Amino acid sequence: MSPFLYPQRMTSDWETQVKAQIKRRYAAQAKGPSSDGATKAIAAGYPRDLIETLPPALVASYSGCGYMFEGYKIDGDETVIDLGAGAGLDSFIAAQHLDTGQIISVDMTFEMLANTAPAKIKSLCADIEYLPLENACADLVIANASLNLAISKERAFSEAFRILKPGGRLIARDLIKTEELPAEVLTDPLSFNTSLGGALEETVLIVEIEKAGFADISISDHRPFSYAHSVKIGAIKPS
Repeated sequence: MSPFLYPQRMTSDWETQVKAQIKRRYAAQAKGPSSDGATKAIAAGYPRDLIETLPPALVASYSGCGYMFEGYKIDGDETVIDLGAGAGLDSFIAAQHLDTGQIISVDMTFEMLANTAPAKIKSLCADIEYLPLENACADLVIANASLNLAISKERAFSEAFRILKPGGRLIARDLIKTEELPAEVLTDPLSFNTSLGGALEETVLIVEIEKAGFADISISDHRPFSYAHSVKIGAIKPS
């Protein structure tokens, strides 16, 4: 059975405008990747020896906020959904550990998904708050610096929960707010599409994850990141 479906959705003008800004930002980034992507990835916690084995063009397009796979073993036959995958660096890393499994890289910016990827990676241009995927189709959901870009965290976490199989796991890296953001960030209309504007306090983030139905929630590996902190998020959909 195909994991894809096509749900109906309604969005406000404000949500549409913010997401249009996000798409423009990442479309531009896809056309002009950074020259220091490897440096940023290593500084964010990716093992240097791993980064050096990955396609340079993929590393150059890195836009995450940290490494999420430390301590987690991919079994090889899992279906992995990468939410807000960007150019697909984390999808590519996960694919190296799959034998019969598959990865679906989801991003709402088409230009970001245009990179060459292994055959076992399927690209899906879609909004993580309105996923065109069947219930319980995933063993693992990953996300890197993308949940903060969701206008509704409640919808984003609920969608991640819905597509996971019972016993499935969510692993993510994202930003938390540890103090009030500076005025120049709060007044910048583009702050939301750089993730900072969507950062929650850690206690509020945990509540949003719990509301979706997740259990065994963990927030760890706090690392300074711009005006916020990058953290690793772990949670399980109860069996």
